[in-house]
Amino acid sequence: MTQNRNREEAVNTQLAILISRLGVTADAETIHVHGKHRPDVLFELRGLRVVIEGKFADHPKADEVVLQDARNRIRSGIAHIAAAVIYPLQLRTTPTAKILDVLARSQLRFRLVAETRESEDWFEGNPGNLMDALRRVQEALTKDNIVEQTAKALSEKLDGIAKLWMGQTGACDRLSRILGIIAPKHEADEKARERRQTAAKVSALVLANAFIFQEQVAATDGRVTPLRRLDKEKDKDLVGKVSKDWIWIWQTINYVPIFQIGERILAELPITASSNLAVRALLDEAQRICSEQAALRHDLMGRIYHWLLHHAKYLGTYYTAVSSATLLLKLVFGLPWEHDFGDPVHLANFKAADMACGTGTLLMAAAQALSDAYITQRAASDRTLTPADLQTLHRALMENILYGYDVLPSAVHLTASTLAMLAPEVAFVRMNLFVMPFGMDHDKPRLGSLDFLETPEIKTQMSLDYSHAETIRHGASASYEAKAEVPKLDLCVMNPPFVRSVYGNLLFGSISNAGDRDELQRELSRRTKKLGISATVGLGGAFVSLADKHIKPGGRIAFVLPVTLAMGEAWGATRKLIADHYHLEIVITSHEADRPNFSENTDLSEVLFIARRLEPKERPGPTSYVNLWRNPRSIHEALDLATRIQTTLALIAGNVGKTAMVRMGSTVLGEVSVLDAPKGEENWTGALFAQSQLMQVYSALNAKSEIRLPEDTHHHKLPLCRLDELGTIGYDARDIFDAFAVDKTASEWSPYPGFWDHDAQKVRTIAQKSNASLLARTEPLPGRKLKSAKDVWMKSGRILLVSRLRTNTHRVIATGFTKRVLGNTWWGFEDSRLTLQQRKALLFWLNSTLSILSYFGRRAITEGAWMQMKKPAWASMLVLDVRHLSKPALNTLAAAYDDVCREELSPIAQLNTDAIRRQIDDILSKVLRVPKVDPIRELLAREPGLTARDIMPRIVQSDFPFGDDADAAGTASLFSSTTI
Repeated sequence: MTQNRNREEAVNTQLAILISRLGVTADAETIHVHGKHRPDVLFELRGLRVVIEGKFADHPKADEVVLQDARNRIRSGIAHIAAAVIYPLQLRTTPTAKILDVLARSQLRFRLVAETRESEDWFEGNPGNLMDALRRVQEALTKDNIVEQTAKALSEKLDGIAKLWMGQTGACDRLSRILGIIAPKHEADEKARERRQTAAKVSALVLANAFIFQEQVAATDGRVTPLRRLDKEKDKDLVGKVSKDWIWIWQTINYVPIFQIGERILAELPITASSNLAVRALLDEAQRICSEQAALRHDLMGRIYHWLLHHAKYLGTYYTAVSSATLLLKLVFGLPWEHDFGDPVHLANFKAADMACGTGTLLMAAAQALSDAYITQRAASDRTLTPADLQTLHRALMENILYGYDVLPSAVHLTASTLAMLAPEVAFVRMNLFVMPFGMDHDKPRLGSLDFLETPEIKTQMSLDYSHAETIRHGASASYEAKAEVPKLDLCVMNPPFVRSVYGNLLFGSISNAGDRDELQRELSRRTKKLGISATVGLGGAFVSLADKHIKPGGRIAFVLPVTLAMGEAWGATRKLIADHYHLEIVITSHEADRPNFSENTDLSEVLFIARRLEPKERPGPTSYVNLWRNPRSIHEALDLATRIQTTLALIAGNVGKTAMVRMGSTVLGEVSVLDAPKGEENWTGALFAQSQLMQVYSALNAKSEIRLPEDTHHHKLPLCRLDELGTIGYDARDIFDAFAVDKTASEWSPYPGFWDHDAQKVRTIAQKSNASLLARTEPLPGRKLKSAKDVWMKSGRILLVSRLRTNTHRVIATGFTKRVLGNTWWGFEDSRLTLQQRKALLFWLNSTLSILSYFGRRAITEGAWMQMKKPAWASMLVLDVRHLSKPALNTLAAAYDDVCREELSPIAQLNTDAIRRQIDDILSKVLRVPKVDPIRELLAREPGLTARDIMPRIVQSDFPFGDDADAAGTASLFSSTTI
């Protein structure tokens, strides 16, 4: 009788079945088993692709062959984690019907390979042990921030090199011009020093980037000198040698974006020993970085570039954090699309653009998310996954799919190299990356990509190759004039500049000439007015309109913007644009106390959103709000979180009013809530609360004047009205300054008393006294019109409402006075229609927990617990209608106010332990005959936006500027024989 002899494919199939039973996914069909031209087993483990390559023990050189297969899957980008598995010989002859049972008990030999490192030894264990090991590696990768670790080392090297070059001011000025960092007229010495230092660092970064890319190209092209051979060169003029190599590469092979700017930088370096020393140091660092392929695959250079421009805040831009970009784009491509992303021909028709691409972080994340979709869809349909297939993908991404536009040449060059690093063996015919004109051009204002609002085609400053150019000959030479267009887009993803001219900021602050800057501001104002957008929001609203102009029906926009988009009055037109033409699908807000941002080098609170353009006559569906308690800090952590969010969304999809926790074991990473899509200019209320329970309490209070305590089925009506029904809110601080000068010492008598500033250590009680004298101006301030002191004073009040505060230090949101006053950080409330008793009752309510909740839900967030309350938000806020209280109720509240108005309150964030606040709440509950609001106080005291403290803190925090400085040694231990 012939003995049964199983093929590896049969065992692979049974291993896939076992894996599905071990809880990898809820759907075993997402685990794919393949043959020669595909991974043996491919599946997704918490956002990371895992490949298992198997061989029987009797295969010649089984260990070596299967380990190399696993390594190749990582290098090609097919997987984040790969397991090389050796099957025991007994499985070779096990009857087919019994393979599953025998495999479950078999001792496999396996070795693990991940993006950042691989295990040193082979281990033994059953399939359950293998899965446990894979899970630990996945968890380790979410904590292993190899990009930040590598960035830290390189940034230190760049600092040292910049110091070598700083003495060469002429060279640094020429480098500035090459990089597009232009020196303004009448530049102060300190500013010039900072600009030259930045130019030196960015130049060093560009050189390091070119070295790294040279090594990648040398791996597949024998004509290119590898770095080790270059390092052995004893030529004293290393700069000259490198320059010749780079000229040959960009002229002979291509890669113009990477090597041409590098060669131009080398040409500006002085012929000194220090120049050679600096270039050799960069060469050494580049060789070290080349051993960290995962860092190169995840926008290492862009990350460092962001940090180098941190202090300059050049052009008002904050660059997207790599983890944020990964999360956003993974969610974008996790949504339904009418595209077969596994078909290269179909995929090539997909168009994605970033109109303010910076260093290309969002485009890089889009490329990787599309690669994920390509790999998984081809695997699911049993199509090949050969190196040639991946090269086809990358060529389509670079030549047909991705479009990038920005005003900084150095940033766009890094975009080119970052994207090309995904497949350095592919020499692209063209790349759709453009440096846009910015500033005054022969008396014509140019606003970069925003010029596409006016015209479908723009003559750019430059394209990164000449594939888009027309040659115009002048004498014996030729100059190139590139034209840029924006195709109809399936996806527009952006983190646009959103600087605006307030609080000392300068819109278009990088423009040196004040007259030119004014002209650009006027042009922006003209365009935003034409679009019906408030210029107050800066450039952000205009870029949303730009995306809207170019997106196809069914296509999506995905943005990083200030969180004020969700509730700011000035953003109302943008919210209406989205509500009218899009299905707002997902809104993501971070409520992690020290990381409310999704961009680098800023503490400003931000929001991510994804919206799909509606087809004709289509109505928008519900909106899912993702409120993060932990904002991911590494790429792998973001991939893990994206998968957990997608799983949670699938559980409650379309169920308006449903909420669910996003968990990692017992740790809550955030909450998801499904609400009706906002209409018109409505606020995106779901984004404002970390806790859905508190959001529901606020919604009932704000929409229906009801108290709905958590777990209480009863609704308790309150006698509320809009604040502006009780009085008039006065002028803002700018108008007050136009009418009055201030004497903070109050040494000079004035009929106009003021209450100036809001010192948290001094303003501890509700009742206050004036602390300044206001003196009527007789001449206007420079550049302003004189306002009538009498007119402004007419809207002073005995109640002042706070205009901005920090809730973890400030104690009151409204103060009371015996005389009328005006304040610079307060809104005056003219309440002459109220009696003294009614005024006291209103002040009592305004400092209660329910009033704080109303304030919190209507606030304009700036940075975590630092917030503002705009005049319209105050005017429409619901407050106790003191006009219709019974006389006994009114007298009780007025007497209670007299009892507590001079008692010291704790900071608002400590309202749950503040005895005076509890006294206020309890008296209101008794008078209004509603339940005590203790649960609301407890919920508010957990809100990071109020307390500046995390609900669920991380165990380890880092002050490393690039993010979470993971413990590399701890991660490495997961790959040691004692751990797995």
